[in-house]
Amino acid sequence: MLDLILVGTVHLDPQGRKGLSKIIEKFQPSILTVEISGFSVRYRLSNQEKWLIRLEYLKNKLSEEKRRHSRLKLLELQLQIPFEWAVAYEYGKANNIPCLPIDNSDLARNELPLWKSEVLSSKNLLKIIQEPDFDLDEHFKICHSKAKTALGKPNHFTKPGQQLSWLSNRSWEKREKTLAYRIKRVHENALPHRGSHLRKNLCHIHICGWMHLMTGGPWKTMADLLLRLDPVRILLRRMGAGSGNDYVII
Repeated sequence: MLDLILVGTVHLDPQGRKGLSKIIEKFQPSILTVEISGFSVRYRLSNQEKWLIRLEYLKNKLSEEKRRHSRLKLLELQLQIPFEWAVAYEYGKANNIPCLPIDNSDLARNELPLWKSEVLSSKNLLKIIQEPDFDLDEHFKICHSKAKTALGKPNHFTKPGQQLSWLSNRSWEKREKTLAYRIKRVHENALPHRGSHLRKNLCHIHICGWMHLMTGGPWKTMADLLLRLDPVRILLRRMGAGSGNDYVII
């Protein structure tokens, strides 16, 4: 039997790489899938260096104080290949196991080609630095706390389903169905993979943003649609979160 483990992350967190790497090493999967499209991987790798050079050029036009704005640091993280893909790909390559990007490419195809002209424009950077600055580390601590509360106590929020309201958009509903369908298909076809029967641990790890792991709301998430596979849902913890574990089983 092939176990399915769904690992939820807080996107962009600089500390995520180390923790995710530890989780993958612990479970030693026979196959990895990631919430990113093949188009996004290819496009990002082809343009990442140019984007970062462009950002540095625009930042150099700002005062030294404005260059340190946390929203610019977030933007720099956004321009880099997501740590979720980087960690999974490196593990797959080192251990000769499949690592598959399985997301729908519609969003990436619509947005990524616009980053150079719209996201990386002087106008956008000036708009960003007009917003209140904040502590980036504290920002990610809050994001992790929110994720842990939402996944651990889904009824904690005063408005039912408010954490899933983004799913009311038909394009996102379609995306959840696509992700679930592709995970199921990969999962069902994973056992015949050459050499998989020789592995001690037969498990399939899927890595995605934590909100895809929410269940029981008025709209069906990826996790809801995968319940028949009895997946283990894991939230990647932040370093220094008060426990020696790098994850929380939901």
